[in-house]
Amino acid sequence: QSASNIPGILILEIDAPIYFANTNYLRERIARWINDEEDRIKSAGESSLQYVILDMSAVANIDTSGISMFEEVKKLIDRRGLQLVLANPGGEVMKKMNKSELIEKIGQQWIYLTVAEAVAACNFMLHTTKPDPIKDQEPGVWNNV
Repeated sequence: QSASNIPGILILEIDAPIYFANTNYLRERIARWINDEEDRIKSAGESSLQYVILDMSAVANIDTSGISMFEEVKKLIDRRGLQLVLANPGGEVMKKMNKSELIEKIGQQWIYLTVAEAVAACNFMLHTTKPDPIKDQEPGVWNNV
């Protein structure tokens, strides 16, 4: 698992199948990565985090606990005013996510074939959408969620 660094975008690589044995670990790991990145951004005075891309290239399979974990991660990311983006979920994973209606919850438009495409799309949106004034006025509020 690794995290890469592009302003406004956090890329997290998940390098194992997502099933009941590792869902708690993964959920906590993702939350910690986001916290660490937001702390780092704050201390570096960089522009705020907007997108969290999960690179799913190495995720061969997912079970129902994995699906529930994703729903929780999505809620966590939503609460922080961030956007969850998936890159390269395999056929088997897509099938299960589709069946559980997770795709609808995440939004088809936030699922990309490659990390590069996901990054390009997020970068494009970062540079074309206007910042949210409310979010910019109250930087402290977002960290207490």
